[in-house]
Amino acid sequence: MIYVMSDIHGSQEAFDRIFDMIQLTEDDHLYIIGDVIDRGPDGIELLNRIRTMRGVTLLLGNHEYMMINKLRNPDEGYFGWLWGINGGGITYDRYKRLPQTEQEDLLEYLDTLPLQISVRVNGVDYVLVHACPIDLFSRFGWKNKDQKEFAVWKRVMAHQKLYEDKTVIFGHTPTMYYPLGDTLMRIWHGNNRICVDCGCAYPSYGGQLGCIRLDDMKEFYSGPVDDDIDEMDDERDGDDATTGSADREERRT
Repeated sequence: MIYVMSDIHGSQEAFDRIFDMIQLTEDDHLYIIGDVIDRGPDGIELLNRIRTMRGVTLLLGNHEYMMINKLRNPDEGYFGWLWGINGGGITYDRYKRLPQTEQEDLLEYLDTLPLQISVRVNGVDYVLVHACPIDLFSRFGWKNKDQKEFAVWKRVMAHQKLYEDKTVIFGHTPTMYYPLGDTLMRIWHGNNRICVDCGCAYPSYGGQLGCIRLDDMKEFYSGPVDDDIDEMDDERDGDDATTGSADREERRT
């Protein structure tokens, strides 16, 4: 069985709830498509746990990308500012408590994270990526400096043309920005696209951690977890994936 989730944002409790539901076996695989860290308190613990788990693959998200940029470029103030306004302070604090060797080991692990993975389940081809597929960079990436930044930051619109023969599964944009009609954020299914960022970082907006099993499309939800998360006050004033205003590419979420 193939499972996909994203945007845990430092909530070990939410992750544990889902993990207890899906009960991974040695024949299963879980793909976490970015943003394990920030906002919630358990990001570093989750990274260290996930990197040792069999049958679990983490992809690079924009929050891991910000962490790498800050820690690899400590004298560049912009990187620290950007990470800080996006809830990175608690992750940085926990990271600095690690012994030096563990800090470097963790950074080296983050450096190896893939940007994108393709899987085929029941005859359906899926592209797994945190924000937007790399091969769309030439069409939509004119605001991004390179493919890596594009893959972790560029938002997928509800109606933009993607693929005809593949389904993109992505996170990054909480599903409250897509037409759902529900008080709780749930996995959003669009035309050849599925968003699995159910807003775990925003429990006061009905956010929760979501996970989908591709073999039968069964969905799993943690329910909202109040984890002393650093919610972003102006989140609803940001990009709107239903209208296309996400093209503003503000560096938030």
